[in-house]
Amino acid sequence: MTSADWRALIEAYLDGRLSAEAFMRRFVEAWRLSGGRVPGAIASLQSHVEAFEADVTDAREDGVVNDDELRQVAQRALSMLSEDDAPTVAAHTFDRTRAREDVRRFQVQMSGCVGVGCIVALIWVALCILQIYFVSEWIQAEFEWGAWPSAVIGFILAFVPIIGNVLAFLGATQEGWPTWLAAIIFFAAPAATLITGWTRMRQQGPRG
Repeated sequence: MTSADWRALIEAYLDGRLSAEAFMRRFVEAWRLSGGRVPGAIASLQSHVEAFEADVTDAREDGVVNDDELRQVAQRALSMLSEDDAPTVAAHTFDRTRAREDVRRFQVQMSGCVGVGCIVALIWVALCILQIYFVSEWIQAEFEWGAWPSAVIGFILAFVPIIGNVLAFLGATQEGWPTWLAAIIFFAAPAATLITGWTRMRQQGPRG
């Protein structure tokens, strides 16, 4: 029997469509056919039905044994069956105030990320342009190549880690830049932008 079948049987008893003894006999028969594979509410009711059956057997007459206790237990079992059958849906309500706060917080965070990201990107582009220029200038001065070959080779070498920084540093000092300024621009600044970008990426990455 399904939960609906058990519920129908109990409702028939509680509504008076079945006597206590008729309910008892159908319950016992259904229990035996089920082999004990029943809902928990029915399992808790079974011992009370057996006790009522024993009292009826001793009385040897229907309608003599008081079934008030059996009726109460059957009512509880029916309630338990109804609760078990009810779909369990989490009560999620839409909180407009909280939603607005979340959206506002997200917008502020994104604005901060975009602002910092734009600044870092602009600094990085400026450094790349300077590095390409001074690397090309250093190559042209050292090897006495033409402007185009120097520019092509300088463009390639400028993006080689360490080598590009060193050649740009040499080119800048060769052009008259102070050593300390060239060191800040071509060594300290790239390192700072890399560290800043990495830090921001880790802070804004996936969170568990």
